[in-house]
Amino acid sequence: GKEVGSETVKDVTLYIFDENKKFIDFRQVTLWESVILDYPDHDTLTLVAWGNCKQGHQTMPALQKGDYLETAFVSLIQTQARKISLIPEAGSPDDLFHGIVNITTDDASGKQLDIRRKTSGVVITTRYLKEYVGTTEGEFSYSLRKSSDKLDFYGKPNGMDISYCPDASFNGTDDFVSSIFNILPTDANIKIDIFHQDVLQTTIVSDNQGRPIRAVEGRLLNVFINFKGNISVSVSVTRWGEKEIWKEF
Repeated sequence: GKEVGSETVKDVTLYIFDENKKFIDFRQVTLWESVILDYPDHDTLTLVAWGNCKQGHQTMPALQKGDYLETAFVSLIQTQARKISLIPEAGSPDDLFHGIVNITTDDASGKQLDIRRKTSGVVITTRYLKEYVGTTEGEFSYSLRKSSDKLDFYGKPNGMDISYCPDASFNGTDDFVSSIFNILPTDANIKIDIFHQDVLQTTIVSDNQGRPIRAVEGRLLNVFINFKGNISVSVSVTRWGEKEIWKEF
């Protein structure tokens, strides 16, 4: 993949655990920095790196010396549900990166710790929504479900199911477009609920071919919903930050 620069990863925190996976220490580091780990009592260390974890849209564990790696989680921040969400709502995480590596005193020349993106991007566009609902008045909104609300320090999902409610508005051509928002990785099929004035109008679960909607870690999921005639749904997965332009079909 493309090498990641400091404009993408604004902060990196290195968490250091001993041979029993017990927490010893953490360090703020920078990308490409060589870090000297001087823990003479330990032959083996496990290092966990999180990028962008200090940007404020998730909470990091307050680890004490001796806490186990297995008990450490990155947690999303639950929000006050603005509507009748089907499951609890959380705010989108920052553009999180994660890496984990074991090193031993034999790795005299050092070891590289690779980090990779741990979120999926999503953007939702709906055409002819006002016509479908039959009004131009009142608030429209999306709710996407679901992912878990935590990642463990191995980078795996954990915790309870949550939904996301991205900012969304009508653009100049009256498409209802969400912001590009991040979700935690999920193997679950994605469902998109469309609300008007807190009333569920429809739930999108698959594309025109009947394929379920899936997010891909490190890539942008573009969902296009068209209410002209029969409901049609198109899905495209693009490179991070590169939005699909949906033409008139």
